[in-house]
Amino acid sequence: MTQTVRGILLFVFIFSFSSVAAEETSPPPAPSAEAILKASMERMYHLKDQTSKVTFRVVPPDGKEKKTVFRLYWKNYFGKDNLNSKSLLVTESPANNKGEKFLLWERPEEKQADIWLYLPELRQVRRIQAGGHQHDKEDDSDLLFEDMHQRPIEKDEHQLMNEEEVRGEVCYVIESRLKEHPAYGKKILYISKNEGTIRKIDYFSDEGALLKTQWIDWQRIGESFVWKVSQIVDAASSRKTVVELSEVKVNVGLRDDQFSERALR
Repeated sequence: MTQTVRGILLFVFIFSFSSVAAEETSPPPAPSAEAILKASMERMYHLKDQTSKVTFRVVPPDGKEKKTVFRLYWKNYFGKDNLNSKSLLVTESPANNKGEKFLLWERPEEKQADIWLYLPELRQVRRIQAGGHQHDKEDDSDLLFEDMHQRPIEKDEHQLMNEEEVRGEVCYVIESRLKEHPAYGKKILYISKNEGTIRKIDYFSDEGALLKTQWIDWQRIGESFVWKVSQIVDAASSRKTVVELSEVKVNVGLRDDQFSERALR
């Protein structure tokens, strides 16, 4: 299975945030880095479920774009029974991959995830090993399995830095030094002070070299924010990985049996 598929499978991209009105008093002290991240994590899986159309594009420097379109079905399990969420992706294009299905059960530990692939031409379901992919081995996309995993805040060290503006939005800036992470040494996150949404992430190697930058634009669905477009730019090659969400519906009442190996067939 290509890294494009692994990336999109792990694209559990339902960051949902709520904003709090400011009181007319003296400004409160800045929250700690851990407090900002914790609030984001608590709001991240606010939705019960979601469906959407996902357009996944990889654009190398020569401009020869590769495009895949999926239909995504996602359900939140809120950590119950050692499950964070379940995702089903059905390939709509290109034509030679139409009908391929991918089922992901995301768990608290990266390497515990369960992934299945359904191949329609063989009418066969295959189990896929998750985790353990190094950044420098990727040849098809700059979105890794580890990028979308819910990593516990307490695993790493976090520092609140000076605020910066990202595309017109004033952001908290948090440096997270990652301990025993399979792909990165640290990340710098830019979190909107106004909306609480993550606007930008810089990813660094263990040696401190910038590996890639991720930009995120948001759309509002009811009271929740979900991704509209995310673009990841590789620092070395300038290759772009672009993920676009459209036709988004939330809290539609997806059933458990829609996310089973049997349902793939």
